[in-house]
Amino acid sequence: MNDLEIQAQRKGMVWENNPVLVQLLGLSPVLAVSSTLAYGIGLGVATFFICILSCLTASVLRGIISQKWRLVWYMLILASYTTLVETIGQLYFYPLFLRLGIYLPLICCNVAILIRIETVAGQSPWPVATLDAAKTGFGFLIALCLLAFCRELLISGTIFANWQLLFPASSELSTVASDLDDVHFFRFANTQAGVLLLLGLLIALLNSLTLLTNNTPFDESEKIIPATRARVTGRLSKE
Repeated sequence: MNDLEIQAQRKGMVWENNPVLVQLLGLSPVLAVSSTLAYGIGLGVATFFICILSCLTASVLRGIISQKWRLVWYMLILASYTTLVETIGQLYFYPLFLRLGIYLPLICCNVAILIRIETVAGQSPWPVATLDAAKTGFGFLIALCLLAFCRELLISGTIFANWQLLFPASSELSTVASDLDDVHFFRFANTQAGVLLLLGLLIALLNSLTLLTNNTPFDESEKIIPATRARVTGRLSKE
């Protein structure tokens, strides 16, 4: 078992072991789709439901999924639910679907979900797998919304300005404020370096709050037992 699987098996997925702020998984959509709070909520909710449905399905089918081909099955399950959510987004949330772009179908490649299927859902009954998936998805949603809240406030000076995107609307009837992209109060927050720096500050703030509450984001590491030198006696025989 590698370090990633060991870290993923620790408890407290919502806050103490957050998949984004602690495990640093699934950062690509978090960094790309966090310019406004509406975008963050849209992608976070989609990831939340895909995570729950995928882990539930993998847990129910764990008895018939071959261990040799399990990763192929897991990716197939993830891709199926991602396609379903993407289709619903095209039908009922088309303006939001356009703004999320490629990062909505890329949920099927989210390592935070895949590692939960591999370490928990594929080895646990469905109630345990569903609860674990809900914690993982909710933790991902919280981290994404928190970063999106800070970025929208810094970039455009607004909070939840384009909330209309979260309501069902067709492409013809939707009128969404599109001038948010033209307003930049703090342009550095809209750059790749800026969002990375902001994410680092949020992680540092989480670590500081954790230290103040006398809780560590990771479980206490096991004590390292020093290696003892083995003394070999006898003679080496030559053939």
